[in-house]
Amino acid sequence: MDFDFAYHPGEKLPAAVFRRLHAAGPVVWSEAMQGWIVSSYDAVRTVLSDVTRFTSAGTPVAEILGTEGMLVNDTDMHHRIRAVWAKRVGVAAMAERHEEFLGYARDTLEGARARMEAGETVDLVPVFRDFVFKVICSSFAVPMDRSWVFQRWSENSADAPAVGVEEGSDAEQRHFAARQAVYDLIEELVADRKARFAAGEEPSDLVALMVAAEGSDGITPSIVADNIFNFMLGALDTSEKWFGNIVCCLYGDSDKLAAVSADKGLIGRLIDEVMRFDTVAQTIQRRVKGEGVALCGQSMKAGDTVLVMLGAANRDQEAFADPDRFDIHRTAQSNLGFGFGFHHCLGLNIARAEAIALVEAVIETFPALAIEDADYGESWALLGPRALRVSLR
Repeated sequence: MDFDFAYHPGEKLPAAVFRRLHAAGPVVWSEAMQGWIVSSYDAVRTVLSDVTRFTSAGTPVAEILGTEGMLVNDTDMHHRIRAVWAKRVGVAAMAERHEEFLGYARDTLEGARARMEAGETVDLVPVFRDFVFKVICSSFAVPMDRSWVFQRWSENSADAPAVGVEEGSDAEQRHFAARQAVYDLIEELVADRKARFAAGEEPSDLVALMVAAEGSDGITPSIVADNIFNFMLGALDTSEKWFGNIVCCLYGDSDKLAAVSADKGLIGRLIDEVMRFDTVAQTIQRRVKGEGVALCGQSMKAGDTVLVMLGAANRDQEAFADPDRFDIHRTAQSNLGFGFGFHHCLGLNIARAEAIALVEAVIETFPALAIEDADYGESWALLGPRALRVSLR
């Protein structure tokens, strides 16, 4: 099947592509992508839940986010790593941090508000990024003056986790230089926590929890480093794009804005429906393991690339009634924007807590906004504004 992720101005998300995919079948071969495209809700869940037949190992994300990260580990080690952090990032723990996150959101939005009141048009994406940096730095106990490391990563990663970077290109060199800067920071943080533990202190940030686990259950120093890297930055770009999609949804429809402003209890449903309707990670990759597999009547060879279309699955009419209609009151199937099964996103609750706090602060700070321009870049593989310029009405 002829297929690509090229973005065409004015098109945003090409829902017509999803309709073609669904009409062609749940699993089709793409000569252009040199891989299998899996687009139905059920088939996507099958691939994501079956780590005996499908793996992230050998995909671009494995190279970029650490080869020993939990994201690419299909063994029991994956569960041991997740267990280190699971309670600290659970629903209850995030609920306790709501006021903290709300404070970060208000602080970052205040500067944007002042500039807009002075007549400026402001790009909100750097504002979202600063907000996420505050959450990362507080969660991992990173000094805020070192957040430039995350800024550098964000500027150079672009769509790399989704589709990779061209080998030998300038973009690849910039990307891996930014990656190394993050690992250098992690090395410092790990050394600091070890020294503090040795001195009798009991730090309890997310770095410290993983450092304390080193040496138990086979957790090595390299596993510690890769997983701190994985967790710190795995959702940086996707979070800011999700926030951009949410703001575009809210301020592009006065009825939605009025409904959420009147009832903050709708914020959770709003952000989930935005993730379904405009899924950020439109595709993630897997490779076929073993001697090959059969899926939905198609025979896949060992090593074949599998393009798991989360966005298409979230528009599958077999799973969602009237899938191309935005419905804030949906209560049916869970969307697949954060994955599914074995490698379901560990940071899901952090991301949702961030989004809820940000939406609350945005509607509080800006009863009305005019979206002047939303730049989605050159690809919709990772969907969301790279620049979102707004002004006060």
